[in-house]
Amino acid sequence: MDSSTQYLIVSLSLVADIILYAVIARAATGKLGPNSWAGIRTKATRKNDKTWLAAHVAAYPLMRDTALANATLMIVSLFLPFEYRSYLVQVAIGALLAGVIFAGYQGQKAAKAADV
Repeated sequence: MDSSTQYLIVSLSLVADIILYAVIARAATGKLGPNSWAGIRTKATRKNDKTWLAAHVAAYPLMRDTALANATLMIVSLFLPFEYRSYLVQVAIGALLAGVIFAGYQGQKAAKAADV
């Protein structure tokens, strides 16, 4: 992977962090209701407004921290020598993926608990 590709990946990842944070923050505050394009979209979370909000409130702290950690790692990677940058970028993307999956799981669990 050449340097320009890594800069592109870092830039796109930072944009993804901003979008992920904005979506989860808006959904957790109730400004973004159940829809078909953004948020934690499962059968349980989209059942009603209560389950949607519960899922996003539960997932918000983890998604916020995941997006912040990924952005920090990506920015730090820009200051590393080329041969080390790709490793940190891969770790950051893996951590972002793991955080999104775990936040979705936590949200799903909260939605099911709210639908009593």
